[in-house]
Amino acid sequence: MRSFDLKGTERKEIGSKYAKQLRKEGQVPCIVYGNNNQINFTVSQKELKGAVVTPHVYIVNLNIDGKVIKTIIKDLQFHPVTEDVLHADFYAFADEQAISVKLPVNLVGLAPGVKVGGKMKQSARKVTVKGKAADLPEKIDVDVSSLELEQSIKVADLKFDNFQITDPQDALICRILATRATAAANADKK
Repeated sequence: MRSFDLKGTERKEIGSKYAKQLRKEGQVPCIVYGNNNQINFTVSQKELKGAVVTPHVYIVNLNIDGKVIKTIIKDLQFHPVTEDVLHADFYAFADEQAISVKLPVNLVGLAPGVKVGGKMKQSARKVTVKGKAADLPEKIDVDVSSLELEQSIKVADLKFDNFQITDPQDALICRILATRATAAANADKK
């Protein structure tokens, strides 16, 4: 996984009154918890967007007043109109500790079902995985080069050595749908 460095400043005041003031100053109130940590802090809205507005999932190295903590972003709250980040939760972890994180799914290859006129439908854009941070990839590559018409790939079909997918085993990743043209072509062959 990629890493992202983020600087923050610890805050003593908590509550909505102080949070509103921080947001007016371009700061985002945040909290980091886990691994025997719980620290309230602020980060720059602009800097945080670098880790949020991206297709990548990052290990965030939080530097809070000189103390560096390895974290992942656990939860974000957005303003409904401006889409600014209103609050962020970070989860601190140790290197040997297993973490759960959502990773993007990347379909690889050209399916024979698509070559004959079928349509690829990707049902899952992200899947939840659990493993040590060092073992987690940037994305989950799923090979679709063996899929024929009306075939699919489910979570149960994906196996990895260093981590596991924790989504339900029958959850659909992708499938090849028959189009009207392929259905007509198959009817003509019969």
